[in-house]
Amino acid sequence: MTDDQTGWTPDIGSRLAVLRSAIDKPGTDHAELPIQNLPVDSHLGMETAGSVWLRITCDPTTVASDDQAAAVRFTTLTDGYKVTIAPTAASSVTDHLLDEMVQLLGEGHDPGDVGRTALQNWRDLLARPAGSPLSDNALVGLFGELEVLETILRHGGQLDQWTGWDKDHCDFRLSKLVIEVKSTTSANYRRVQIHGLGQLADPEDGSALVLVLRRLEPSPDGRSVPDLIESIVRLGASRSVLLDRLSNLRYSEQHKDHYDHSKFVSVEVGLRNVDDSHPRLVPSMLAAVDMSSIDKVDYELNLNGDAEADLDTDLDSLIARHLGNS
Repeated sequence: MTDDQTGWTPDIGSRLAVLRSAIDKPGTDHAELPIQNLPVDSHLGMETAGSVWLRITCDPTTVASDDQAAAVRFTTLTDGYKVTIAPTAASSVTDHLLDEMVQLLGEGHDPGDVGRTALQNWRDLLARPAGSPLSDNALVGLFGELEVLETILRHGGQLDQWTGWDKDHCDFRLSKLVIEVKSTTSANYRRVQIHGLGQLADPEDGSALVLVLRRLEPSPDGRSVPDLIESIVRLGASRSVLLDRLSNLRYSEQHKDHYDHSKFVSVEVGLRNVDDSHPRLVPSMLAAVDMSSIDKVDYELNLNGDAEADLDTDLDSLIARHLGNS
């Protein structure tokens, strides 16, 4: 089977769907698809029993195996090796592990070490407890951040410019621009919660600080957080690194089916330049207050009567300008 014959897209799920159709034909017990545009010959395969594999061509003496996962088997071949995933593995884990290997190959990683590295990345991540699903408010906030991350990557930015996952005061740090994102499903989207005195404080490096106000609307025609994750990965972000950082925000792929049902569209966006003229609370304003017994200061910022203070630009243009694409 070739790409031209199948018409599949560079998406693991689509490729596996093609293979499932192929092995459903009478007399067929397995099938393979070549994965093109990689530095080495690689084939995705599936058998009727449900196992799937990635077969990679390389010097067999360079293959680094990992036999510590019960559902994953490494087989050394005369012209390389095969990483086979048993049907007992969750489909999301299988898809993502295969996608990780393909991505590593495309980035020029040592072909003989791709399987071991990908499995190690996923073992660390999947060993963490899933916990409870995110609350509706937390999911809305995460959706808003990921949409901004998607925009940054689309304009040539980097995953590392998203800093909100690491308990940073603000969500994104670009060259001379810091972005804080506030998202809500409320029609009163100009009333936002500010967490701590540092969230709207002047950036230490003198960068401009922009507050993004985003209103989301639930819609079956919208996108979910898992949809955004797929888009971000297609834009070049490492899936394992992205999911590792998302796990710091208590997002787990083990709840993917639950999150798939929460779809949103962004219907309004307002941008605010936050400086001394913008309403806010910052540490310097409470310099005379004894803070020794005050652990946290949260407050609600009401910007309903100040819409004319919005920046005369959109987020896409703002990010493009700061990334040198305009």
